[in-house]
Amino acid sequence: MKHNSIPLLTLCAAAFVLVAADRVLAADDQASSSSKTEPFEVVLYPILVQAPIFGAEVDLPSLPGGGGGSGGEGGEQTATSSTSLNSAYMAGLTLRGDRWFGEFRGDWADLDASRESPRFSLDTRARVFNVRGGVRVFDGLFATGGFRRISIRLETTLNVPILGRDLSGSTEPVFYDPMVGLEWRQRTGNWIFDANFQGGGFGVGTDVDTSAEFHAGWRVIPHTEIRLGYTFLYYKLTVADVSIGSFQRTLISSQTLHGPIVGFGIVF
Repeated sequence: MKHNSIPLLTLCAAAFVLVAADRVLAADDQASSSSKTEPFEVVLYPILVQAPIFGAEVDLPSLPGGGGGSGGEGGEQTATSSTSLNSAYMAGLTLRGDRWFGEFRGDWADLDASRESPRFSLDTRARVFNVRGGVRVFDGLFATGGFRRISIRLETTLNVPILGRDLSGSTEPVFYDPMVGLEWRQRTGNWIFDANFQGGGFGVGTDVDTSAEFHAGWRVIPHTEIRLGYTFLYYKLTVADVSIGSFQRTLISSQTLHGPIVGFGIVF
C-alpha cells in the first residue's frame, strides 16, 4: 500500500459509514417519528470472526557494503506485498446506556502476505486490545476517546538480486495509541446499527493509527444478538534497532486490514 493512498482509503471508509448511516436514518424516520430512551444493557461478544484482506509495505534500510539495493534514497528497499485473504478472531464487552457507552475488545490475527518478483514475504502476529468510551452529543452521535494497545511480531524477508541473497528482519514491538473519534448508533425495531471512525497514534505510539467500522446487530431472540459488519484498520509504525542480517537498523512498516465480520452477542 503506497503512502499517498492513505488519505484516499480513509476517506472511502468514512464515506461508507456516512452512506450507511444516512440510509438507516431515512428508514427509521419512516418507521417512527418519536424517540425512546434506551435501556442500560451489557452485551458480551464471546467470539467475532473476521476475514480480513491484508496488505503491507516495509522499508528495509540500506546496509553497509551496498546491501540496501536501489529501492529508495540512500539505498533503501521499499517492499510492497500483494493483498492476501486471512482470518482474525475477536472478543469483546460493551456497556450501553442512553447517553454513554463503554467498550472493551481484543483482536487476535496471524497474518501473512507475499510477492514473487522481487520475492518478498511478511508474517505478522498481531494482538490488538481496544478500550474506548463515548458520550452522546447529539441524537445518536457520540464523541469517543480511549486507547489501543498493539502488540506485533514482524518477520520479513526480501530477496536482493544484486547481492544474490535474502535480507531478513524480525521484531516484536508494543505500542499504546491514544484514540479519538465519533460513533453513531440507531435502534430500529429488532435491529441496532452502529458505525464509528477513530484516529490516533500521533507519534506517541504508532506513527498513524486509523480505523472505521459499521455493524448491524439483529436481536433475533431475547438476550441474543447476531452481529454483522465490516471493518477497516490501517497503522504505520517505526521500530528502531531491528536486527536485519547482522546489522541493527530502523524498520518502517505500514499495514492494512479490512473485511467482513460476523459473530454473536449475549445481552444482559
